[in-house]
Parts: sequence; structure tokens; C-alpha cells
Amino acid sequence: MKYIESKNNDIFKNIKRLLLKPKNRKKSKKFVVEGLKEIMLCLESNYNLIELFVCSEIHNKKHDDLYVKYKTTNLSKNLYKELSYKEKGDGFLAIFHSKEFNLNQLILTENPFILVVESPEKPGNIGAILRTADAAGIDAVIIANPKTEIYNPNIIRSSLGSIFSSQIGIGKTKEVIEFLKKNKIKIISTLIKNSVDYSTVKFTGPCAIIVGTESSTLSDDWINISDELINIPMKGKMDSLNLSVTAAIVIFEALKQRNAN
Repeated sequence: MKYIESKNNDIFKNIKRLLLKPKNRKKSKKFVVEGLKEIMLCLESNYNLIELFVCSEIHNKKHDDLYVKYKTTNLSKNLYKELSYKEKGDGFLAIFHSKEFNLNQLILTENPFILVVESPEKPGNIGAILRTADAAGIDAVIIANPKTEIYNPNIIRSSLGSIFSSQIGIGKTKEVIEFLKKNKIKIISTLIKNSVDYSTVKFTGPCAIIVGTESSTLSDDWINISDELINIPMKGKMDSLNLSVTAAIVIFEALKQRNAN
């Protein structure tokens, strides 16, 4: 197994570029995953592993099956620490080939349950939403007009790897609306004005919950096309919730209704 310890090493420089620069990830169609659990989830989700990196100074348990199957490089502790995006990394990194998230590749059930997020910016919010969607067993998460590249290391970290096990679609708002309408999916959009209490709406049939960022409301495209406009009643002085919190509250109300049928 090759061992590297110099910051001038081309392999180290390449990993760092993939971690720091979205344009490098996009151009090369590669991304970095940290953590053995996340790497295994990625493999189980049929991603193609290009190269594995291990810091033997941190992780002293052997994984000969992985080392034999994949090209593996041993990183010095100093190099690994510089690349790690976790507070306490376990000594594993890997480079994978990325996938395309086309809407027409989504596989829907007979009674689809979808979450659409419009123009999300914060990687932590996107990761938290993916974890919630995974926990609720949502069929797909669709991101309309994303403002953050999906393989951002902070999304991978905050999603705890659920980014790999989730069905994800990406498209422009109008493309997403066309997809939902084509598949006869009820559109339920979260808004503050001119909307009803979310708990009074039926989520039992094919439906998509649409959420937007705290900084701006959903675009007019959603307002004009929605079958239902909903809100989460609030008793305090705040008039909005964190994006991932809003999504979680509505998702689990929908899940409660769907499980009752």
C-alpha cells in the first residue's frame, strides 16, 4: 500500500481540490466521501469507487477485503487531518464517480410521496432534509433550482450518508412542476399567506410537499399551480421556521395520515 506524507504530493492536491472546489467536482464527475459508514452506504447504493484512502495512524483495524478490492493509499495523520471535514474522523476517505440526478430516472411507487425543495442554499439544511426524508421513507427528494452543488462535503456529512440511499431528482422549477403534473401528483405548497393549517389537508394519495427557504417564499410558479397551500400555525413572534424543521413537521403529519390508511 502506497504511503504519502507530503502536501506537495499530486494525489493529496487532487483530493483537496475535489473537497474545496465545486467546479472540479463537476468537471471531473468525482467527489470525496469521508467515513467508513458513509463509504459503505455509497458502495451499497452502486456508486463506483475510484480510490480508497486510509490513515493507519488513526484507524488500526484492518479491512483487508477493501484494500484488496480497491486501489488503496495510506495517508499520514497530518495529511488526513487537513482533508478531514469531520470533528472526529475515523481515518477513511474515498473518491467516487458522481451520478446524474435526472427527473426521468426517478422510480415512483403506485402512491408516491415526494418532497420538493426550492432553491436551497445551506448544505446543512439540505443534509438534514435528506436524513428526514430517509427516516420517513419518502420516495424521492426533488431539488428545484439548487443553489448548492449536491456533492458538497457538508451535505454528505450532515446527511450521514443518506444522500446515497435517497432517490434524488434535480431540475428547474417548471421542469419539476411538469414532472409532478405528468405523474398526477397532488402539489401541496407551504406558505404563510392565504394558506390553511397543514393538519387539515389530506396527504393520503399521491402527493408532493413543496418547501422553500426561510429567506424567501416559494416562487409564483408554485403558488399558481398548487392544489393546496398550507402553513404551520405559530404562537410566538416568529413567522417562519428553519427549512429542515418545516419539512420534518409536514412530512411526519403526512406519514401519520398515510400509515393510518
